[in-house]
Amino acid sequence: MMLDVLRTGRVGAEAVVFSLAVLLAALTSVTSIRLAARAGLDLFARLVFLPSNTWSSIISAVDLAMLAAAWFMAGRAGRGKGNR
Repeated sequence: MMLDVLRTGRVGAEAVVFSLAVLLAALTSVTSIRLAARAGLDLFARLVFLPSNTWSSIISAVDLAMLAAAWFMAGRAGRGKGNR
């Protein structure tokens, strides 16, 4: 965010979203939640703020895969405790 301020003289919404992803991910020690927070907010920022190009589409697909993996890991952790 500081580089955004230095470069443009203002704080852009995309810098706030990326910073929020880092902050939310740092607040928890659960790996699947950290992964989901980073991937979800990165995906949101890419779809809303960044121009669509090949690289952004590839990273968006990676973010979707990471979200799916985090969701799967969270479900697997819940099943291990006898919850059905």
